[in-house]
Amino acid sequence: MSTPSDTPRPPRHELAVLTFLGLLAPVYFIPPALAAVFPRHPFVVLVLAVASIVALMTYLIMPALTRLFAAWLAR
Repeated sequence: MSTPSDTPRPPRHELAVLTFLGLLAPVYFIPPALAAVFPRHPFVVLVLAVASIVALMTYLIMPALTRLFAAWLAR
């Protein structure tokens, strides 16, 4: 059985590239969408945008990207 310490970690620059790719769409679309819903509350827009982007990155985007690019990350 493999433990996390048995698995080599991917290089940081590869994780940085995946993080960049993962952030492109949410950072582009979420803040303007929330600003349309809460036009007079920029702080609410900021808080909700950051919270939703962090949740999406943690639970959906990065797991999907790491599975999609698993072979590239493992070399």
